[in-house]
Amino acid sequence: MTSSIDRIEYEGMLFGRHLTTLPAGRSRRRGGLLDPSAYVLLSLLEAGGPSTIAELTAATGLDASTLNRQTAALRKADLAERFDDPEGGPARKLRLSEHGQRQLDEERQASRDSLADLVDDWPEEDRSQFAELLARCNRALEERSGRYWPRP
Repeated sequence: MTSSIDRIEYEGMLFGRHLTTLPAGRSRRRGGLLDPSAYVLLSLLEAGGPSTIAELTAATGLDASTLNRQTAALRKADLAERFDDPEGGPARKLRLSEHGQRQLDEERQASRDSLADLVDDWPEEDRSQFAELLARCNRALEERSGRYWPRP
């Protein structure tokens, strides 16, 4: 691999893979509280607020049937709750439950602790630059796809 594009592609694939294998990674199989789809949807609801299935589809690119199945699992686990649109719209909205917020907070803190330990010997300037480059890449991907994720 000689080009920067080759390296970005390969390292991006590895980064995604490695994140799921950190000791406190986002996987119930590895001692985590939430499966990856629950972690993503709960994070989206936390950052973007209560959402309809259509709004979740617009952000994630997943089809409504997949999101219906995933959100039903969230509701069954008491991680999220559905409610009538307070603005009177016909669609029902989904929001984090108190239990879901606690689980998300705990899972996110475990993930952050693992990442902090991983880059503990990096200078703060390197951590900051890495975070900015990841955000820049994600914004470019969002621009290309037309699917924008809310940021906390």
